[in-house]
Amino acid sequence: MINHFRVLGVKTNASDDDIKKAYKRLANKFHPDKLHGLNDDEKDTAATQLQRVKLAYDVLSDPKQRAAFIKDFNNVIVTDPAAAMQELWDQYY
Repeated sequence: MINHFRVLGVKTNASDDDIKKAYKRLANKFHPDKLHGLNDDEKDTAATQLQRVKLAYDVLSDPKQRAAFIKDFNNVIVTDPAAAMQELWDQYY
């Protein structure tokens, strides 16, 4: 499960304004129009990151989706920590 708070780089008790500022900062950073001089692989990686940022913002900006996400995220039970860490590692590297 992706931690949308971590994607945006905000705390779980962040205000709506903080979430919006983090989204704008990251969307600007990964936007294709801002990525001059990068190769295709780097642009694809940035596009993937931008999609993750958009999804995180969509979930956290809606109060109902945010409450459901927090409830679901708090109820996640990790049965195999090694597999969970490998999944996290694969998502970022």
